[in-house]
Amino acid sequence: MTHYRSTFRAQAKAALEASGALAGVTLLSAWAEQIDAATLPVMGVATPSERSSRSSHGGTLEKGTLLQVVLKRQGGSDLEDQLDTDTAAIEAAVSGALNGAGVQCLLEEVTTIVNGEGARRIGTATASFRVTSWHAA
Repeated sequence: MTHYRSTFRAQAKAALEASGALAGVTLLSAWAEQIDAATLPVMGVATPSERSSRSSHGGTLEKGTLLQVVLKRQGGSDLEDQLDTDTAAIEAAVSGALNGAGVQCLLEEVTTIVNGEGARRIGTATASFRVTSWHAA
């Protein structure tokens, strides 16, 4: 049986790949290495942490999984505007895919960083979702 976090990542990836607004963005596994400018734009999905608590719903455990989508692209003077457009598409795709029976998905935070120190402006946007699910105790 597939672990529920694996299912969350797979559902998010499938929704992101199907999003017309994100066409042309390569979906990679979560990465730790440097991504060169020729590879951009790229995005990845990860579930780096989770909180658990006893639920008031009759002896179940409430799991709050942090699901993050990180998108990295290069751009010009409108790079921040493009990252805003990207994160809106990410929110629509992931929320639409993960909200359903027994699961609630809420975008908690979006962070953007633009690095213009080199010859190219590189922007990184991170969309952090809290995916809440309930499991037998």
